[in-house]
Amino acid sequence: MMLDGTGALVVIAAVIGLGLVGVIAWDSRALLGTPVGWVLLPIVVAAWFGGAAVIGLPADVLLGHSGAGAIWPGLVAAPVVAVVLGRRFRTPGENTIGQIFIRAGVLLAACVLAKCAAYALGFRVFDFWTGGAVTLGALVVCTAVWQFAGMDGTVHLFVRAGVILAAAGLVGAWAAVNHVPVAGDPRTASTTTVALMLLVLPLLALAGATLTIGVLRRVRPAAGPRVARTPRDAAKRVPKTHEVWNAFVVFEEDEDEGKGRPVVVMGADSTGADVLKITSQDRSRLDEFLPLPLERCHGVLTKDSWLELRPTRVPLEEFRSYRGLCPPWIWAELRTRGLVTARPAAPLRQRPALGAVDKPRVSVVKQRTGPRSLLDRLRNR
Repeated sequence: MMLDGTGALVVIAAVIGLGLVGVIAWDSRALLGTPVGWVLLPIVVAAWFGGAAVIGLPADVLLGHSGAGAIWPGLVAAPVVAVVLGRRFRTPGENTIGQIFIRAGVLLAACVLAKCAAYALGFRVFDFWTGGAVTLGALVVCTAVWQFAGMDGTVHLFVRAGVILAAAGLVGAWAAVNHVPVAGDPRTASTTTVALMLLVLPLLALAGATLTIGVLRRVRPAAGPRVARTPRDAAKRVPKTHEVWNAFVVFEEDEDEGKGRPVVVMGADSTGADVLKITSQDRSRLDEFLPLPLERCHGVLTKDSWLELRPTRVPLEEFRSYRGLCPPWIWAELRTRGLVTARPAAPLRQRPALGAVDKPRVSVVKQRTGPRSLLDRLRNR
């Protein structure tokens, strides 16, 4: 059978590992298909392994390890590494310092708690490889959950949880075919059984977390990223022409489902905005999409993308966060294609204080010219 032998387990573990790497390194997934990507892959995974191992070092002190006194440099470095990884595994768009530190705290707590829990189960967590595998599993679970939670909708969460459970089931099937226990006491179990447990337990934790998020969103829609803002919140920062935002855009075939995506704002009013959607799915063969290479869009995008040249209406309450101004070359291309009729509008200033004289504003389609008398200004106030 195809599941016979150790080679089959290696292939299964490699496929699961590559899948998880693709999830947590989603922004750089295109690199995995290149020769450079395959060279960098083991280096990146080794860096994650080492970083997770350092983050989990405070658990050695909590567990009373005899060698804890000799690892004080690692204890000092643990929060620093957590902050570095918290910044690395950020979501697209705006990321405040507070959000990065919260992610760092979650990573630190997850790695320490995972190591303590593994110790309670009997794993030899003070061994470098076993302890590193435990903390790496905690790191992967956290970052994968962040990726899944950053996507709007609920159906995809149940699908992803099902795929993860199927992967764990495939490992169990291999164990059954080869008569290897898939679980046992880590103190007395074989090396293969311990390896299976270190592979399956993080998968079960990830599937459970993903299902929990899906259920919460189904029961409490406000628990997901698609949260309607109050009029007061919307008034603080509203989309304007020539800006790039993150927004929730419903699917054309099913308005009950959608996803968060970057959009270019073409025009906005008090109820919504006309936008052009940005997708990271390859649309290079379609004429109605404009390629957006990352090297020309670093300020507002995190990966190679494509701009759909068909406007879509999005309500104001579905705009989530501001990314930045649209790169000038994109706007020039839109003007060439007839989607923009004039120069973009200048950013709106705050309402002037009493007694101040406001300056004329520039419109997307029409610009006021000519001097204005003081009487005209007072009359139009």
